[in-house]
Amino acid sequence: MLRRVQILALVCVAAVAETSAQTNTWRQCLADTATAAVAACTSIIVLDPHNDGAFVNRGLAYRRLGQLDRAIRDYEAAIRLNARAADAFNNRGNAYQDKLDYERALADYDEAIRLNPRYAHAYNNRGVVFLELGDSLKALADFHRAINEDPFYANAFRNRGLAHTDQEEFDLAVEDYDEAFRLNPAVPHGVEYAVALFGRGDVAAATRLVPNIAELMKPR
Repeated sequence: MLRRVQILALVCVAAVAETSAQTNTWRQCLADTATAAVAACTSIIVLDPHNDGAFVNRGLAYRRLGQLDRAIRDYEAAIRLNARAADAFNNRGNAYQDKLDYERALADYDEAIRLNPRYAHAYNNRGVVFLELGDSLKALADFHRAINEDPFYANAFRNRGLAHTDQEEFDLAVEDYDEAFRLNPAVPHGVEYAVALFGRGDVAAATRLVPNIAELMKPR
């Protein structure tokens, strides 16, 4: 079977309260370019060292910069300040997943879900790890739950399509990919979609997307 090209895991931005004096700084901390976000979040932390949300969001910025150890330290600081911060556990799990430390990633997603049993992102992200570990049945269960919690979650549909493809359930895979594209047109028609089409028997459509799909699908 063709190796997966890309599996999407999502981060969750911590919810924070803004005051009129902090509005611009918070906006930078939440949504600016990574370097500017680090500076903005740091300025908030200097003024309020107990603000777990600022630590989480600075961790997100560090992760975007590829500075995973710094990101993890910030998530750990957030957890020390607020042991019920499900978003901190979820995002630390993403950083561990980036480091290919799947055992720690799973433990963090488990804790995020324990703290918030309706946490769609954490279910999706845990499903991604199960896919990476080759357990597509557990992955399917988590993607099902993510979609049940958030029926508009395009990446969860796409990831469930990957799990169905692993199970050679090609009709279901194509349905999930199509729903992902419908919900978010930015989701690409990637190789995995061509694989599902090819497996379903839509060889011509698959070949239009990936001209060498037949060669890629040969047993190795």
